[in-house]
Amino acid sequence: MRRYGLVDFQSIVRFVTLFSFFIFLFPISPALAKKPTQCFEIQKSCPAFQSFRKKTNPGNVFVKEGNSYSVIQKSKKGTHYRVRIEGIERQERWIESRCGIKTNQCGTSNSGKNIVKPVTSKSKNKKARSGQYLLALSWVPTFCEARPNKKECKSLVENRYDATHLSLHGLWPQPRANAYCGVSDSDKGIDRNKRWHLLEPLKLSHDTIKKLAFVMPGYASNLHRHEWIKHGTCYGTDADTYYQHSIELTQKINQSDVGRLLSKNIGKKVSLKQIRESFDNSFGKGAGKKVDLRCDRKGRISELWINLTGVVTDKTANDLDVPKLLKSAIDAGSTCFKGYVDRVD
Repeated sequence: MRRYGLVDFQSIVRFVTLFSFFIFLFPISPALAKKPTQCFEIQKSCPAFQSFRKKTNPGNVFVKEGNSYSVIQKSKKGTHYRVRIEGIERQERWIESRCGIKTNQCGTSNSGKNIVKPVTSKSKNKKARSGQYLLALSWVPTFCEARPNKKECKSLVENRYDATHLSLHGLWPQPRANAYCGVSDSDKGIDRNKRWHLLEPLKLSHDTIKKLAFVMPGYASNLHRHEWIKHGTCYGTDADTYYQHSIELTQKINQSDVGRLLSKNIGKKVSLKQIRESFDNSFGKGAGKKVDLRCDRKGRISELWINLTGVVTDKTANDLDVPKLLKSAIDAGSTCFKGYVDRVD
């Protein structure tokens, strides 16, 4: 009688042992074992956030309709997908779920050419969009009280323009996290360490430089380089246009009842109510609600923060409609209700 059962059993044992040894020596590649790639197919253009809670978007990147991107994870509440976008800075980005659908197959490649690139200092948007902005205007005598060694403060005298008028601090695209668009980590580090003289000089016309140095005393300390690299790069125009707009907005405020109110009350106190009424008188009812009065710890007026909303990037400086920009803007809060208009000692 032949012992098939025992022989077969022993053969099976040998096979399993050899197979296990083979697997130990030559493990299966993870690439073969991993799950099929899931992709997020874009159905409408949307921003690609580094942090969707903070709305940060380095490089001002937008994904385009029809493209697909490999999914890394889904947010806990399912509102966003984290995807990989090749060819950009910080490739892992969050895209809102409503901007597309998740699929098991990737379609169009997510190469850099399919990304809406950030606007650089040498290019303009093909189609201008409405945006929110904050115009920050400074009262230099107050600024120099705490910073007497700044170049612009050492030369401050009673008859200089900025001793009696508001000066340009900056024009900031909103929200505030919208900063350093397309800026390298190296330049960010230089800027944050306030080594502004090491930043690349801006390509500005002679006329723009002349006017900017007049309305922005901080030009002497390279404030204009800082403001451009942090805020201007997100504005949507080149540097010259950005500053032409900033200069025009500053001058229009100074030439209004607001500028006259402050100039006539140097050495006295002015209330938030008075300032807002002056805005209403010059730019239309409700304009004053868009203004935040800022004061220092000693109760001296330091800045006016003015909210603006509208399409600006396709306009020349002369075409900027301040009443319309104020009317469309959100209301501003304020923690200072009356402040002293400081004078040059």
